Amino acid sequence: MPKDNLLFKLDNLEYQQHYLNNTLDSFEPRLNQTRKFYNAKGRKTIKKVEKLLNEIKIEDVERQLNEIKLEIFDKKIHHFENNLTKNLIKLLENENSKLIKNFDKTTLEAIKNQYGIPQFAKLLCLSKSIKLTTGKIVPKSKKIEDTPQWFVKHNYWEIYQDKNNEFNPSRIWNEVIMKIKKSDALVSLIMNDKKVKDIIQSFENGMDVFLGINKGKKLQREKNGLNKASSSNNEVEMQEDDASEDDELTERPALRRETRDEDQEIDEDEILNQYEGMLAASDDEEGEEASGLDKTINYNEVTDEEPSDDEDSESEEPSRKKPKLPELMGGYYSGGESSDDEKEDKIAREQMSNKPQRKNRRGQRARRKIWEKKYGSQAKHVQREVEKEFEERKQRQIAYEERAAKRAAKEEAFQKMVREHELERESKQGQSKWPKVKEPQAEHPSWVAKRVAEEKEKNAKFSGKKVVFD
Repeated sequence: MPKDNLLFKLDNLEYQQHYLNNTLDSFEPRLNQTRKFYNAKGRKTIKKVEKLLNEIKIEDVERQLNEIKLEIFDKKIHHFENNLTKNLIKLLENENSKLIKNFDKTTLEAIKNQYGIPQFAKLLCLSKSIKLTTGKIVPKSKKIEDTPQWFVKHNYWEIYQDKNNEFNPSRIWNEVIMKIKKSDALVSLIMNDKKVKDIIQSFENGMDVFLGINKGKKLQREKNGLNKASSSNNEVEMQEDDASEDDELTERPALRRETRDEDQEIDEDEILNQYEGMLAASDDEEGEEASGLDKTINYNEVTDEEPSDDEDSESEEPSRKKPKLPELMGGYYSGGESSDDEKEDKIAREQMSNKPQRKNRRGQRARRKIWEKKYGSQAKHVQREVEKEFEERKQRQIAYEERAAKRAAKEEAFQKMVREHELERESKQGQSKWPKVKEPQAEHPSWVAKRVAEEKEKNAKFSGKKVVFD
């Protein structure tokens, strides 16, 4: 079963509260689902929303708001206290850790003797939790009378106001931490641990979302993160551009040497004398030989190679790569003519540039793994799988209930039929064992008259005369 989305319920209730108070302009929902639900364009959804808004009452909405805020707050502080206490105990008990390895052992011994590591960590955690929550719910710029109704009777608020309470942050600092020598430094040390800071930062972010505060700071942090990412991407692109320009990298020593030479005073006549005879011939001088070579010397006998312009470069360092100059390899080009080959090459380059490049997109599994690492259980595909599994389980449950109802109906019908057969059989058996007594038929009138006469004779008194016989 998926967990209840308490933030979505809180958003809905706050929207309903602002709707009843006519303050929707100042309401900014936490989730996009809330905005989509109440601004939906479907007919069914519009009717559903209208029916919901017409039935709500401000008293019920405020009561539900206080209940759900209290529930969310209790869950957040419970999770925060468990994680922070567990990490603080782990840091304090591990004396060989890099964090407190070189710290004074007498302070740890005093803490163990007076309170014990678990109790001391619990006090630190409660102090931090109460201080953070009260600072966000009731900031200093807010009056005490404006404290939210759901937080007024909470245990944290009562502890914060009671300076003599055992868990009051001020009392814990003054009566517990400051009473033990160097324990304040130890507390500062463990509170600056990376994992502890991450837990505290995560709790603060959750409280900001819950209370709907510090949205501007969050957007600014996200913007700064995007700027850093874009700057890093630009640096990578610049590095790639620099790596692709191999010719420029090979020419850098020569360029540096040329810049150094420019600072010095150069004799132009001397340079012209050195390069005399090495300039390229024009159209009018194609038939003439170069004046820089001596005609009386047979260069084939002096060296195995033909004389070339590379002789000066051979005297330089062999390790340095000679820069490539493609513009000098094609000979003289006047620039006034345009050949068909160049046009065809230009068209070919344009066609090649229009060819769509393949995008090396990650596969679905890889993208899902990235989303799971980034969003965890809140990733959309995970939520869809959970909803799909929930719907399948619901359908299976409905099908099972239908089958069970059919079986129960069949069983009931069968039992009814059995009872009817039993009654019928018993009725038949009762007729055979105990035959019914026939009702007496009406007697004949003559028999009735005779019986009446006999009864009268029996009851009649003697009325005769005594007869004496002589």
